[in-house]
Amino acid sequence: MNEFPGSNDISEEGVQLALDPNLISLPLSRSTASPLVMSTNESAMNQQGTSQRTQTDSFETQEKNSTEKNLSSQTLITNPYEKYGQMPMSELIPLILLQRGPGFKFADLSEGTLMQELENEECTQIQKVDQPIDGEVSAPHVSALDEDADTAMDIDYQKKTLDNQDIKTEASEASQLVAFGDHSKDSTTQEQFLKIRKEMIDSINLAMNDSSLALEFLSLLLSSVKESTALTSMSPFLKKTVPVRSLNSDKLPQTPISRERQIGSDILSRGWKLRSLNESRAILKDNFEKLEIVMSREHVYWNKIAKYVSNKDVIFKMRDKSTGLRSLGIKYGYEDSGSTYKRDRGVAVLRNNYEHNLLELIPSSIIDNPASRANEKFVRLRIFTKIESEDDFILTGESSLDSLFLNRAANKRDQDDMRDQIQRLKAFLFEQELMYQSKKECSLLLSYGVTIENENKIVMELPNEKIEMELLPIDDSSVVNHIQDAPKVNDKRAAFMLTTLRLLLVVMFKKNLRKKLTSIRGTSSNVEKDILLIRPLLGKIRHQNYKIILRKIVKDYVLDEIRDSELIETPIFKNETVKVAVDANIARLSKSISAFDRLLEISKTKFEIKLSTKAELFLLLSSPNYCNAIVSVCYRDPETSTSFNTEFSEFKEIEEFLHFLVTEYVKYKETTIKKEE
Repeated sequence: MNEFPGSNDISEEGVQLALDPNLISLPLSRSTASPLVMSTNESAMNQQGTSQRTQTDSFETQEKNSTEKNLSSQTLITNPYEKYGQMPMSELIPLILLQRGPGFKFADLSEGTLMQELENEECTQIQKVDQPIDGEVSAPHVSALDEDADTAMDIDYQKKTLDNQDIKTEASEASQLVAFGDHSKDSTTQEQFLKIRKEMIDSINLAMNDSSLALEFLSLLLSSVKESTALTSMSPFLKKTVPVRSLNSDKLPQTPISRERQIGSDILSRGWKLRSLNESRAILKDNFEKLEIVMSREHVYWNKIAKYVSNKDVIFKMRDKSTGLRSLGIKYGYEDSGSTYKRDRGVAVLRNNYEHNLLELIPSSIIDNPASRANEKFVRLRIFTKIESEDDFILTGESSLDSLFLNRAANKRDQDDMRDQIQRLKAFLFEQELMYQSKKECSLLLSYGVTIENENKIVMELPNEKIEMELLPIDDSSVVNHIQDAPKVNDKRAAFMLTTLRLLLVVMFKKNLRKKLTSIRGTSSNVEKDILLIRPLLGKIRHQNYKIILRKIVKDYVLDEIRDSELIETPIFKNETVKVAVDANIARLSKSISAFDRLLEISKTKFEIKLSTKAELFLLLSSPNYCNAIVSVCYRDPETSTSFNTEFSEFKEIEEFLHFLVTEYVKYKETTIKKEE
């Protein structure tokens, strides 16, 4: 220790202390962030002034490193025994292990190793003193400390106090490491921990320095407005060195504006205001005109709706698919009347045609397919009569086009009348359903000469004529030519037959309504019973043909063979009484349906033949399924107690049976009566 320069002066002036030779080699705390360094820095900053706070971080770091080197080269420890002599073994041993580093055992510590380490340390210290590093304090500078004894004693006292605190802290950390095990190999070493600790403390100091500078700047800036508030947050050093309100802005002198320039600026501002007012007036005028046009259109639209739409019409809100706008829809279909047609619901959009100022009804089918006008079709019925000499047919009758289907312009109807549009759409929908239901019924009549040529044509073949029922577009060329043709023989008959089919469709609607009111919902429909359109009409025609054949048979085999015989033909109808219903609606429906009972009833005809004798002979012609023929032959003779009652479905059998009756019974009885006379 006597080899260090300046050590004799310090020992002569200080108190002679006894040092423990076992603890003489324990170094001071090497933490760069030790309290001694901080205290030395603070004292240096107090001597040099607080103005050095704004210096760069590199200068502060260089100053700290130089101070640490100067202090480490000076031997200021006067009594190490005071630090480590009173320390218990439980803290001293971990401290020694921490100093030695990882992998060292306390059992390996001996006196010889300690002496060797002391000699090595003295040699290294002598070399450091002889070869000073750049920036370090040299030996003559260290001797300057001897001149200022008071300063050296103060530094020694502070160093002792702070070193005791560091030793206790390091001892507690070492005890914790020993208690929890040596994890330095797995985690971080002591050197890495100290390095991280130093970086953290430096970052905290830098942040505090920056925040204090920012606070000083804000306080100085605030002092120009509120001096009392700024002084409360301003540091004493700043109050002394910088005058209050020194950070402020100066007012620029305002040059007066000349009168001509003032007048020009006023004129310019008024011009811009006038221009903006004119533009606003033009915009408001355009908007007013647009709104006025829209209001007039809306007024016309709602006036037409109030004029032509009645309480019976079904109006609802819907969206027009073609335009995407919200609109009103009207339901013109026959679903409420008992229709079961599902292909077209009968819904149309109320669209206002601004070009022609019309309120148009656009069906949903046309909206889905704008290029087609498939819904404007009607049913045409034609009658073809067979030529006797040739195996060919000639047109003898055709139904005329109803005036409802004609164009409104040709029919001279009011173009603004929406009721006319509704009637036309309803008529077209009715015709489509008539063809649909007729085709559905014709699937059961293939064996009676009824065929479906295509989806819009039905053909009914009879022995002497052929009937065609076809669904045609209203603008078909054959329809236009028929209007100009001369009338034919069976035109009225064709029109009556088509009207009968339409009436039967109405009767079917009424039956469906009555069925909904009287029966359970969800019952399946029976085509053979529910749809009666073509069968009643075809049954009447076929029955007339059957009567012609039967008349000829009776004439040939009965009337021509027996003298004074007479044929009486009588149609038979059912006498059904209308059942009294509790509900008035059901009673009204039943009454309207019963008006068509004669048309829907199965045809029956009684042929009664009066003979010269008291015997009775009559034939009953009936059609159980409207189209076939069953003939019942009944013969009774009260005198001979002879009776026959049989049924035939073939006319050939009827001929043979009548020939048998006439020859075996009727003629034989007449001959016996003549012989007796």
